[in-house]
Parts: sequence; structure tokens; C-alpha cells
Amino acid sequence: MKIIESLDEALYSVMSWLVFYPITLWRSVVRPQKMMEYADSEVSDRPDEQYDDAIRPPLFLFLTLLISHGIEVATVARNPLLSDMHGLAALVDSDLALLALRMLLFSLFPLMMAVRLLRRQRTRLTHASLRRPFYAQCYTAAPFALMLGIGTLAPNLAFADVRIISAVVIGAGTLWYLATQARWFARKLHVSFLVGAGDACIASLYSIVLFVLAAAIVH
Repeated sequence: MKIIESLDEALYSVMSWLVFYPITLWRSVVRPQKMMEYADSEVSDRPDEQYDDAIRPPLFLFLTLLISHGIEVATVARNPLLSDMHGLAALVDSDLALLALRMLLFSLFPLMMAVRLLRRQRTRLTHASLRRPFYAQCYTAAPFALMLGIGTLAPNLAFADVRIISAVVIGAGTLWYLATQARWFARKLHVSFLVGAGDACIASLYSIVLFVLAAAIVH
């Protein structure tokens, strides 16, 4: 009976994603500041009452990367990294391992943004203090990762002007993400948009450096 009850709950959770994932994605793209405020407020609720009308932030990021990975499989069929047997790349020998690697890499962006905010607020860095901004950042990192994924896959499509489309998608995603982060820092730190943009760029630079180093180690 316990196994059946677990399957019942698991089935409902998976099927509910079909409803709440599009809602969460739409709200994250159209109203990212409100979604980050929502994440802040929900962390304080009881565990069984948290995120009752949206997908939990880390899970939302994971599902978004899963969708991006599915699009890649449908267009490219097989990522070249899966065929690389040199060094640490040999550890990435399956789609699940590749998905886990992407989850780790793209989680660097919420992490660095959250750490930057706490440092600027002169707040002691603890598990409790880091969780709130990290969860909030997952709601914006997910659309950013999806747009980057689609943009990098565009050149594999067989129609004209794919490079222009790729550049537009990546550029739009990057501008949206940086503008969102600039507003977030400005609101949280009570500073101007330009100062917030500076903090966003610094945190993004840290994220990109760690992203590139981690990717280089695997390759």
C-alpha cells in the first residue's frame, strides 16, 4: 500500500507539471520581479504550503533544462560531448549525466547572484540566508538557460538566416536576463538602476568564469 500511495503521489506531481510549468514559465518571463518576490515570501511558509500555485524554483530550473535538452536531442540527435572519451569528459557518458552537468553549470548563475547580493548587503553567508535569494534567482535563470539553449541550437536547423536568428535569440535572452538582474539588485540594495546593473554584470562575470572553467575541465 505504501508503494501504491507513493506512485499515486508521484503520478499526480508529474501530471501537475503539465499545468503549472507553463504558468510558472510565463510569469517568470513576463513578471520576473514579482516571481522573485514570490519566491522570497514562499520560503517562509510551511513546507507543505510552499509554492502551491507554481513549480518550486530549483525544480523549475531542472525541468527547463530538461526541455532544452529534449529540443537538442530532437534537432542534433547526439551531443558531441557524449562521444568524447578524453579526461573528465568520459564521465559524461549518458544524457542523464549531460543533463546533470548542465544543471550544475547553470546553477552557477543563481548562486553567484545570490552571493553577490548577500555580500553587498553585508549579510552573514549561511545556508539559511543563501537559500532565499538562490531560490528567487532560479526563476530567472531558467528562461535565460532556455533561450541560450534554443539560440545555440538554431544553426542546426535547415533554413536561411539561422545565424541571425541564433544571435537575436541569444542577444535578447542575455539583455532580458541582465536587465532583470539590474532591477533586482537596485530594488534589493535601494540603489540606482545603473549601480544595480554594475552588480549584475560583476556577478554574471563570476558566473561565466566559473562556467567556462568547469566546461574546460570536462572537455
